Amino acid sequence: MATWQFGPFDNDDAVEWCDALEAAPLDQRAELVRDTLAVAVAGRVLTAGEAARAVAAAATALQSLNGVPFSNSAYAPRFLSDKGAMAVDSSIRDLAVQALGEVLANGSAWRLRWADDIEEEEALAVVESLRSHLVSAVTP
Repeated sequence: MATWQFGPFDNDDAVEWCDALEAAPLDQRAELVRDTLAVAVAGRVLTAGEAARAVAAAATALQSLNGVPFSNSAYAPRFLSDKGAMAVDSSIRDLAVQALGEVLANGSAWRLRWADDIEEEEALAVVESLRSHLVSAVTP
């Protein structure tokens, strides 16, 4: 996985996932987010790519909930700038919180990928902040 920043959309896996989300019919986007997050909490070891996609899905869910971009990345789904572009409920928000817990778990492929990297602390802080914002996000 090529990574150029530590934001939720700044790696190859997230960009490919965002492209698929953009291409999905409007009424299927929330389900794609849910399915991506469900992989992260399926009770098996996540690959780094699955973790990266889960982080992107969680950031997408957060913006859908509060209308505020979590990231300024040019690679974030463009449709999110449209208010009400995707309906996210409390079950998706809760799934996103759980998924980020798996991503942040000691020994996860995502954490190991950042281990001993000069930007490790920043990368962890981004995902921890995303998780914190999701915990406090109000759902419809």
